[in-house]
Amino acid sequence: MYMYCEYFGLREPPFSIAPNPRYLYMSEQHEEALSHLLYGIDADGGFILLTGEVGTGKTTLSRRLIEQLPDTTDFALILNPHLQPVELLQAVCDELRLTPDPERPLSMKSLCDCIYRYLLQQHACGRNTLLIIDEGQQLPFESLEQLRLLTNLETSDAKLLKVVLLGQPELLQRLAQDDLRQLSQRISARFHLGPLAEADLPHYIHHRLQIAGLSRPVFPPATLKYLYRLSSGLPRIINQICDRALLGTYVQTRNEVSVETLEKAAREVLGNVEPMPVAASGRRPLYLWLLIASLVGLLGWGAGLAASMVVSGQWEWQPLEQDAEVITKMTDAERLAMRAQLFPWEKVANHQPADVVPQEDEPDDEPETRVAVSQPALIPVAAETLEGNLAAAQPLEQVQSWEDMRLWTPPDDPDLAQVQAFRGLFQRWQFDYDPRKEPVVCDFAERQRLGCLTLEGELQLLERLDRPAVVTLKYQQHTYAALLMSLTQDEAQLRVNTEVRRVSRSLLQSLWGGQFTLLWQYPPGYHQPLWPGARGDEVAWLNQQLSLQLDGRADAPLKSRYDAELYLRVKAFQQQQGLEVDGVAGPLTLIQLNSLVLAELPRLRS
Repeated sequence: MYMYCEYFGLREPPFSIAPNPRYLYMSEQHEEALSHLLYGIDADGGFILLTGEVGTGKTTLSRRLIEQLPDTTDFALILNPHLQPVELLQAVCDELRLTPDPERPLSMKSLCDCIYRYLLQQHACGRNTLLIIDEGQQLPFESLEQLRLLTNLETSDAKLLKVVLLGQPELLQRLAQDDLRQLSQRISARFHLGPLAEADLPHYIHHRLQIAGLSRPVFPPATLKYLYRLSSGLPRIINQICDRALLGTYVQTRNEVSVETLEKAAREVLGNVEPMPVAASGRRPLYLWLLIASLVGLLGWGAGLAASMVVSGQWEWQPLEQDAEVITKMTDAERLAMRAQLFPWEKVANHQPADVVPQEDEPDDEPETRVAVSQPALIPVAAETLEGNLAAAQPLEQVQSWEDMRLWTPPDDPDLAQVQAFRGLFQRWQFDYDPRKEPVVCDFAERQRLGCLTLEGELQLLERLDRPAVVTLKYQQHTYAALLMSLTQDEAQLRVNTEVRRVSRSLLQSLWGGQFTLLWQYPPGYHQPLWPGARGDEVAWLNQQLSLQLDGRADAPLKSRYDAELYLRVKAFQQQQGLEVDGVAGPLTLIQLNSLVLAELPRLRS
C-alpha cells in the first residue's frame, strides 16, 4: 500500500495507471465509445476501430468491454502486436489455447487451418470469437493484411471472427493509405477517444477517490483548474500528477492538495511545466497594481472635486433619513441558508446552530512550524541477534550526570538500542513487548488498541503532546534511538539501552535528532482521521468529549455523524489548543483531547 493511503483513509492507490476497469470513469464520450464497440461486435463487418491519443484510456475501456461481453463470446487479447504474420498467428493460437497439428510442419497454412477449424466448431456450438489487439499502430503491413484474411471466414449471415483494433492516431493515418483500403472498408464501427473535458475533471477525480474509499473532496477547484491546464485532460497524466500530489500533501500533513504542491508534483512527472496561475498562487501582476493605483487616484480626485463643490456652495449635501427597520438581524432562515453554503455535505437541520464560530480569514499559507506525519520506518532486528542480547540485559542503573557531550557516542549496536527503547516505551503503557515475536512495532501497538505516530519536529512539539517517546539522538552525524521518559523545564530523563541518564534540557536540545515516535490512545472505533461526513462510535465519542471541554456539558446528546456543528467545535478546540485549525480530528487533535479527558495516560511531564 502506498504511504499516503492510510493517511487519507484509502483502501488502495486511487490513481494507479494500471488499466483497472473498476476505476474507469464513464464520461459521455466513453459511454459513446463503448456503445460503438458493442455495436460493431454485433454488426456485419469484421473490424471495430478505437483510436485515441496516448493516455486517453483506450486499454482501460477495452477491459470494460471484456467485462460486458456475453458468456457466449470467447476472446483473445494481444498486447504486443509488433509481430510478423507467423508470430501473430502463433500468438492468436496461444491466447485461444489452440495446438496446431504436430504432424504438420509449423507454417502460416497450418496455423490458419487450426484457427479456422476452431472458429467453425465455435460457431456450430453457438459461440462467437473476438480478437482484441492493443497498440494496433505497431502492426506491420503484412500482419494487418493477414488479419484481414482471417476475417474472410464467414457464413451466409455472420463473420466467424471479429477484430477490435485499439491504437494511437497514427493507426488512422495507416488505414487511410491506399494499400489498406480493403481492411478499412471492413470496419463496421470506429470511434476516436479524445481527452476529458474540463467539466468532467472534478467528476473523474471524485469517481477514482470514491472507488478507493474516500468520499470527501481533496482537490480544491483552483487546484483542479490548474491540473487541467497541466494535463490537457489526458487521464494518464492526470493520474501520475495526482498520485505524486497526494504523496506531497501527505508529507506536508495537509488535508487538501494545494496549487503549489500540484505544481511540484507536475515537475516530477513532466519536467518543466507552465507556471501556476497567478490568481491561484496569490501573486498579482504589475498591471493589476497599476489599475488599482489608477482607481485610487480617480477616487481621490473625485473626492476633492466634491469637497470643493460643497465649500463653494455649488452642491448642497443633505443626509438621508435612516429607516430604523432597514438594519435587521439575520433571520433563522438566512442563517440556515448560509450554513448550507458553508457545509454542502450535510442536510441542515432546522435548529439553532452551536455558538461556535469558525475562524475567519484563515491564512492559506502553511504555519511556520509543520510536522510530517508518517508510519515509523523501523528496521526489524533479526531474532537471532536478539537472543543473547536480551537475555544478558543488565538491571537499570541510575546515573546522575551525563553533561559531557563525549559520553554520548552511539551504542555499539544501534539496532538493539532501538529495540530496547521501544520495549521501554511499551512498558510505560503496561505492555510487555517482545521484538522476537513482534518485529513490527506499529502492528503490535495496533493489536493493543494504541496508535503509533512518528513525527518530524522540535522538542517543544513533543513537550506539548506530553507523551513519552522513542527519540532520535544525533552525535557527530551518527543517529541512534533512545527513550525520552520525562521532561521538565530544566532537565530530561532518557533511557539508552538499559541505562537511565539524566541530562540538562540544553544538552538534550543539542543532541536532538528531529524525529520521534510516540504511542497514543485512540477513541473506540477509530481507524483514520475524522473528516466532515464521517460516521461511527468514534464520532460520538468526539462529540461527547468536546461538549464536555467546550461547554462543560456531560449530558451531550448522542451524535454519530460528523456534521457542521461538530466541525465548528473541532475548529474551536484546535484554535484553543494552538493546533492547525482545519476542522479535521486527526492524531494531534485527539492526543490533545486525550490529555484533558484521560487521567491515567503515561505523561512526559509527570
